[in-house]
Formats: sequence, structure tokens, C-alpha cells
Amino acid sequence: MRKPTHKGSKDSERDIGNSLVARLRSDIIGQSCVVFVGAGSTTERYHRDGGFYAKIKTESAYPEKGPTPSFPKLMQYFCDQLDGGRHNRLIREAISYIEYFCSPGEPNFVARSVGSSLAAIPYFNRIVTTNWDPILEREMDVLVPIVEDRDLAFWDDKKRQVLKVHGCITRPYSIVATQSDYDMCLSKNPLIFNKLKDLMATKTFIFIGYSMRDEDFREIWETITGVLGHFTKLAYAIDPKFTSETAEYWHERGIELIRTYDSTFLRLLRENLESEGLMPSKAFLGFLYGQRKKIGRLHMGLDQNTNGGMASAMYQDGLMHELEQVLSSAELGTKRKEDFECDLNQAASNVRKAHEATAHEATAFIEVAYWTGRRVVLDRFCDRNSSEIPPFLHPAKMIPISRFVKG
Repeated sequence: MRKPTHKGSKDSERDIGNSLVARLRSDIIGQSCVVFVGAGSTTERYHRDGGFYAKIKTESAYPEKGPTPSFPKLMQYFCDQLDGGRHNRLIREAISYIEYFCSPGEPNFVARSVGSSLAAIPYFNRIVTTNWDPILEREMDVLVPIVEDRDLAFWDDKKRQVLKVHGCITRPYSIVATQSDYDMCLSKNPLIFNKLKDLMATKTFIFIGYSMRDEDFREIWETITGVLGHFTKLAYAIDPKFTSETAEYWHERGIELIRTYDSTFLRLLRENLESEGLMPSKAFLGFLYGQRKKIGRLHMGLDQNTNGGMASAMYQDGLMHELEQVLSSAELGTKRKEDFECDLNQAASNVRKAHEATAHEATAFIEVAYWTGRRVVLDRFCDRNSSEIPPFLHPAKMIPISRFVKG
């Protein structure tokens, strides 16, 4: 096992982040990484009055003397002291707290920032979280996260999946918060934890949004690694404030700590993928947004009562539909470079088939025009070609042109 790395202040955050990107590159490109996300990458990123932990500690009037309680022990104390051991009041507090971050505004923007950066990277298709908030699945465009055992019936290996091992605020009864909840969660949803153990046995885990000094994270890790033991793959945790003692502790338990920030790691990873042509740059996507706007404006003013007008209209439909698809897929990270190349091959094939049909079907030219538009966009997207897209189609030659021809 690799020895723990103790980076000094002279080592830049960027160098450390780039080193991690290089080390994990092959696993990431091969979609063999799982990102395990804590609240520090969503709601607790905003540091609202010390966060949910501080809020509950204050409201429960937890004694200042003695050791600082772990998260589940504090939640248990709150329920025991203020709600007769019941969870209703705690869950209401959680709902109110999370609602604050789900409304438009700066808190929402900050809470979503890491999730949106994570979502844009198409090589992360398995996300695990202990967070109760629904921010990650919304950013990842995952309609049905896996929260309970019965949800596994809808697991789809071909799609992104978000596994929520401590429940979700949208299903209040599923929340794992108190010490008794932690003790029971493994037996309550054994299939969820079997899925998690399967991922841990075969994938490289990257932890973000956790303070590796917290006792509750130790409980989480021990719960999910108890069966696998030394067969668990080496994991990585991004923690900008760890101590040498913490690094040694987690090294013995199969986690290497990396002194950088989650946002830095994701930014550097994106830069690396962009430089290799595996992801489009934000500037290139901005160019495509501008092209879509321009073509839409021309489309609205196009006179379709001529052969040139009809051909260009169908061609522009193809352009706009594919631009919409490409931009959406790129922003959400739902397609890799090879997926777009596959789409390009299919569009080119559709153009060829439509050309072959023109001798037999009078309306086949419409298909030629439409699929030519889609092929043009995909071809430029795959080549990262930022030259102007010809907005019209020649009605006789059926090729893209820059100026309108009536025909």
C-alpha cells in the first residue's frame, strides 16, 4: 500500500490536485471510480451559522463540558431531550434547513456548485452519498435515486446512479440520523449495503465533502468495510485540513488523504479532460449556444414556400435539435466522447439511407435535409470546430451553404 503523503506548505494546491488527477486518470476514463459525497460538498459548504450540527447542538442545549459528540450521538441527544426519543422534531428541523438551500439565491448556488461540476464530467456514473438533501441527484439529472432496498429494482447499469445510504429528506421515514439509526441502517436496508460493498470491492472510491477527523465518518467507513477488510481497494479522500495523525490513522484503514479542495480537484480534472479532447471546453459550449440562438432567429424568419426555403427549414430543424441534444448532454455529462462519435456515425448513416431513398420517395429529401443538419452539428462537435455553422441548405445540391438560395 502507498505510504501516506504529507504535503508541506511549499507544495501548491494545484500541484497536489494535478498529481491526484494523474494518479486516477485511467480509473476515471474507464468509469471505474465512485465519488462518495458528504454534506461539505453541498449544504455545509455554505457554513450557515455553523451548519446543521451547530444548529442542533444549540437547540438541544448540549452540555459544553466533556468531549464533542459525534453527529449521530448529537442527533440522538436532541431526539431524547426534546421529542421523547421520537424523530419528528429532528426531521422537521432538517426539512426546514434543507429548504433554505433549495430556494433560488446564493445559498442554493453555493450548495449546487460542486454537484454541477461533478455532473459535467461524463466519466463519473456512480455517486454514493450520506447526504439527506436532494441536490446531487437533481444536478446529476437522476430522477430516481436509490434510497431503499426496493429501489434497487430500478437500478440501471447503463445510466448514472445515485446511491443514498442514509436516506433522503424527500422520504422522511428513510432518514438515518441518530445513533440508533446508525446501528440499524445495515439491517434495515441490507441490499443497499450489499450494493455498496460490491462497488467498494471493484471500484476506486474518492471521498469529497467529509472532514476525516469526524467520528461519524469513522463509523460510516467501519460499517461499509467490515466485511471486505483488507480486500477493499485503496480509496482517496480530499481533505484540505488533515493532520499527520489523521493521515496515519486513515492510511492504516485503506484511505489516502489528499490536501486539496473538492472544487480544485474537479476543476483540474476538467482541464485535463478538455486538453485531451475528452470533454468540450466551456468556451466551445458558449460558441454552440450562440450558434443555436442565431439559427433559431433565422429559422423564425424563413419563407418556406420555395424549395430552398423548405430544404433549409428541415435542415435547420436538424441543426437545432442536435444542438439542443449536444448541449444538454455535455452540460449534464451524460455522454462521453465515444458516445458522441457513435451518434455521428448514426447520423451519417441516416443521411446515406435518405439519399438512397430519394429516387423512390418524393419526400425523402426532407429526411436528407434533416439528418444533414444533425450530422453537421455532431461532426463539428466531435472535431471541436468553432467555425460558423452554415445556416442554409442548397435545394439542388443538398449541401450546407452560408447564404439562402430559393431554388
